[in-house]
Amino acid sequence: MFMKNLSQILINREKLKETSPLIHAITNPIAINMVANAILGIGAKAICAAHPDEVSEIVNMAKSLSINLGNITSERMLAMARAVRKANEVKIPTAIDVVGVGASSLRLNYAKDLLTKDNFDLIKGNSSEIKALCGEKSEAVGIDVGRADEISDENIKELSYMARKLSKKYQATILLTGKIDLLVDEDRYFLIENGVENLSRITATGCMLTGLISSFMAVADPISACLTGLLLLEVSSEKADTDRLGTFYVNLMDEISTISDDEIIQRAKIREVKF
Repeated sequence: MFMKNLSQILINREKLKETSPLIHAITNPIAINMVANAILGIGAKAICAAHPDEVSEIVNMAKSLSINLGNITSERMLAMARAVRKANEVKIPTAIDVVGVGASSLRLNYAKDLLTKDNFDLIKGNSSEIKALCGEKSEAVGIDVGRADEISDENIKELSYMARKLSKKYQATILLTGKIDLLVDEDRYFLIENGVENLSRITATGCMLTGLISSFMAVADPISACLTGLLLLEVSSEKADTDRLGTFYVNLMDEISTISDDEIIQRAKIREVKF
C-alpha cells in the first residue's frame, strides 16, 4: 500500500517541473551554490536574496521560502525575520533549518523567537538541534549531531514523542535528519533509512536537502515534500557513491536531476508508524 502511495507522492516531481516555481532560499554563503543548483536541477527556479531591504519583495513573488541559520550574521537575521513575516502574510509555505542551535545560544534564542512570533510549515534539524530546541540536553558538536544524540532503534520512540510535542506546539511538521531520518507530525512518524556516509563528508548537503524540500513544498504538503526531497537526495547518493569525494559530488548532482521514480521506489527504505 505504501509503495502505491509513494508513486503518488513522487508525482510531485512532475508537478514541480510543469510549474517551475520560484523558490526563495535564504541560506548561508557556504551553501548557496549547492542549494541553488539543486533547486535548478529539479526544475524549479532559485533565488537566494538576503538583503533586509529587498527580501519582502522577493517573497512576494516566490512560491516557497526556506531560511537557514548556518553561518549566522546580524544582517541575515534581520532579513530572515522580515522574509518570514511576509511569507506568512502572503501565505506561502515556509521552512526553517535550525542549523547550530545546539551550539549557540544566539541561534537558539533567535529560532525560538521566530517560532513564537511566526508560523512555519516545517522545522528541520539534526537530532542534537531538535533536542536543544525542545529544551533537552544536547550533545551537539558545532553544527553536527553528537554521537549520543544520533537516531537509533533504541531512542526512536523517545525522539519521536519529543518531536511530536514540538509539532503540536508550533503546528509544524518536524524533520530530524541523520543516518536514519525521522519525519514527525501529530499523528504519525516516518523512518527513512536511505543515504550514504559521503553525504556527511560534503559540506552543505543538509542545506541542499532543505532547498529540495522547500521546492516540493511549493506543490505538495510538508510530509509529501519531505519524503520526496529525502528520497531524491539519499537514493541519488547511493547511486552516486564512490571513494572520491569530488567525483561523488558531481555524480550526486547528476543523479538528482536524472534519477527515475522507479529507481527511487525500488530502493526506498521507509517505515510508517502511527502514534
